[in-house]
Amino acid sequence: MQKRISIINFKGGVGKTTIAYHLAAGLSRYHSCKVLLIDIDHQSSLSIVCLKGREWKNAVTSKKTTNQIFRHFTKTDENLPGQEIIISSPKNRYPELDIVSSTLELDETEIDLTSTTIGNAIESEWNKRTLLCKWIDENGIEDEYDYIIFDCPPATKIVTQNAIAASHGYIIPTIPEAVSVRGIPHLINSVMSKIDKKFSELASFLESKGETISNTYIPSTKLVGIVIARIKVSGRAYSGYTTDQTTHLNSLERTFGNDLIKPYIVDGVGVGECLSQGDPVFDHPRIQNVKNRNFVHLFKQLVSNLKVRINNL
Repeated sequence: MQKRISIINFKGGVGKTTIAYHLAAGLSRYHSCKVLLIDIDHQSSLSIVCLKGREWKNAVTSKKTTNQIFRHFTKTDENLPGQEIIISSPKNRYPELDIVSSTLELDETEIDLTSTTIGNAIESEWNKRTLLCKWIDENGIEDEYDYIIFDCPPATKIVTQNAIAASHGYIIPTIPEAVSVRGIPHLINSVMSKIDKKFSELASFLESKGETISNTYIPSTKLVGIVIARIKVSGRAYSGYTTDQTTHLNSLERTFGNDLIKPYIVDGVGVGECLSQGDPVFDHPRIQNVKNRNFVHLFKQLVSNLKVRINNL
């Protein structure tokens, strides 16, 4: 059965794109899985890394982006796009990894989504939050891939809610420091007690009126786990990490226990060096800053551990 996963956190700069890219690449490379990355962050970091500048600009110019899925609701004269917005195998080493790019214009489209109501108000609230479900359903996307991974913006507004509606689970990347971990309990509670609850209420109402609910809609989106990204090492510290980050890491471990996924990814320039070339660390094991931090092994093991938890959802 295909699994769909959202990568989310209120905070930006915590490694969402890094985790999304390496999870997809690792599943493809080491587990022979067919994977679709869907970038729904208007900042388009994942798209730019994966496609590089020229191909990303071509995707935006030719309107082969996730923005077209959401514009379908706000611009009623535009059709829901098909599989033509999928860019197949943009990385030669990963023939089983495809992507749907994002674009800066998606930020404006989300504003339009918020203010647009079409027809019955309750139906409109449901429809604008299940556009990704609709696109997957109507284009047979579920039959094409083993995993779909949504890279979400640092917010839980309508675009992210679309990903949550379609996802079996979600992963929270974080850095063990105050500004990054502060919102995690609220985020988990928001998904479970607010977003999923609202979806359930809308779905129940529509079903009572004889409406058909998308097969892709998932009523209860589960926490896959919390991934510690970019933790700072300190050779003199007993824990191996800086004192401040050790304090926050200990707090996370007490609060979330087994929901913290190991191994923890240490901070190091090697990851950025690879991403600047458009590649995951798996492609550059001999780069000194990759080799010294053992990044290939760390990310490979992280992908394997996440895969087990995703498949158990």
